[in-house]
Amino acid sequence: MLFTLVLTMLLNIGGQAVVAPAPAHADNDLESLKEQAEQAKDELEQATDDYTDREDELEAAQEELVKTLHELQKTEGKLTDLRAPLAQLASTLYKQPDAGILGLVMSGTIDQDLRVESHVLKISQDQEELLEEANDLRDQQVELTGQAQELQSETQLERVELADDLEALKEQSEESTAALIKELEDRGLSVDAYMAGVECDAGAGAAASGYPNGLLPSDALCGLHVDGHSLRADAAVDFLLMNEAYALNFGTEICVTSSYRDLANQQRVYAQQPPGFAAVPGTSNHGLGLAIDLCGGVQTQGSAPFNWLESNSREYGWFHPQWAYSSPFEPWHWEYDPSGG
Repeated sequence: MLFTLVLTMLLNIGGQAVVAPAPAHADNDLESLKEQAEQAKDELEQATDDYTDREDELEAAQEELVKTLHELQKTEGKLTDLRAPLAQLASTLYKQPDAGILGLVMSGTIDQDLRVESHVLKISQDQEELLEEANDLRDQQVELTGQAQELQSETQLERVELADDLEALKEQSEESTAALIKELEDRGLSVDAYMAGVECDAGAGAAASGYPNGLLPSDALCGLHVDGHSLRADAAVDFLLMNEAYALNFGTEICVTSSYRDLANQQRVYAQQPPGFAAVPGTSNHGLGLAIDLCGGVQTQGSAPFNWLESNSREYGWFHPQWAYSSPFEPWHWEYDPSGG
């Protein structure tokens, strides 16, 4: 699962790289990274397909083994059933050991002797048929036993090999995922940031309609890449996209100090600041989930991070409001315009 998410993240950030200016080698590196991820995915998918094919073959062999053992059981049952009539025939033919068969034939009148002789011949014929059937069954038993032993050996060996293949498959997945995550981290991106984006539906922001400032429902908000921070869903999605492009340029994600503020937090900030330096609770854009305060260099006007955001943020619906350039001066404060993304 993680491997697929990392790959999807690479494909998504590839589409964003052209939005914001970046060195030419960054695009080439990103394309190389995407190719690496695609190759790792293809290799893992092929290995997974091979493994499942062998699992199917093993299941078929196991079914064949069960069928063979069932046939062997039926054969052994037939042999058991034949033992009784064979023993009875032997007892009938040799019940007069002193006189033998001739004594049995010549034991009465001619008519009786002829009937006895006919009976003896019939018994002898039945014995031959039973013996022939018994021999066939024994041959079948030997053949089925050999087949069962061979199938059992093959399935046991296949199980051992499949167990080894499964471990190798897990290691391949872990190695591929670790390598790709390292590549992402080297570019200043994180899986956590991407997960925040893919789990957020921009349309959920509509659930905030009609709610008072600072009292937005939780299902109208989405978490950011920084723990404990959130914005209205549509603002969050665009901010996370901007964060990906920012990370490609600077090798680190956007630093956040403040995002959505519920009414209680607005009251806390208001109480900590002199009058006029913080919005009256219930009037802050932070309470609408449409404002954010940044750090990591962005808070310094004229810095490379600030200038980059100033040049590129409107591509994502974000902007630095005019009042924040002077009254009061807040270079760290940025706001979201839903119509501008």
